[in-house]
Parts: sequence; C-alpha cells; structure tokens
Amino acid sequence: RPKKRGPKKRKMTKARLERSKLRRQKANARERNRMHDLNAALDNLRKVVPCYSKTQKLSKIETLRLAKNYIWALSEILR
Repeated sequence: RPKKRGPKKRKMTKARLERSKLRRQKANARERNRMHDLNAALDNLRKVVPCYSKTQKLSKIETLRLAKNYIWALSEILR
C-alpha cells in the first residue's frame, strides 16, 4: 500500500463548509472593492492626463503609459 504524501485532510463538516464559504465571500468582496478603488483611481488619472481622443476611453495600460510619459515630459521642462 503506497504512503500518502502531504498533510492529512480533515473531513468537511457542515460548519467548516459554511466557514469556508463565508471566508471566500469576504475575500471576493475585498477583491471587488479593491478593483472598484483601482478603477476609480484610473478614472481620476484619465481626467488629468492630456490625451488626443476625448471620445474613446483609454485602457488601463494606455492610461498608465500616458501618465508616465506626461510626468517625464513635465520633469524635462523643469530641467
């Protein structure tokens, strides 16, 4: 008979299953809030960074790249 490897798994009782489900729901809620906050910050950044198109919304990566280049250009002006 082969030996089992790794930690021994405990049987999922109804109470453990409920706690696990609750932890997952809380983690999902935290992640949702984190993404809402990130998207709000990106929206604020889009408002202050000059861009060519006012009709099309910049993607997240385009917004970050444009902001980086804008900050670089401003720092070059100050030199």
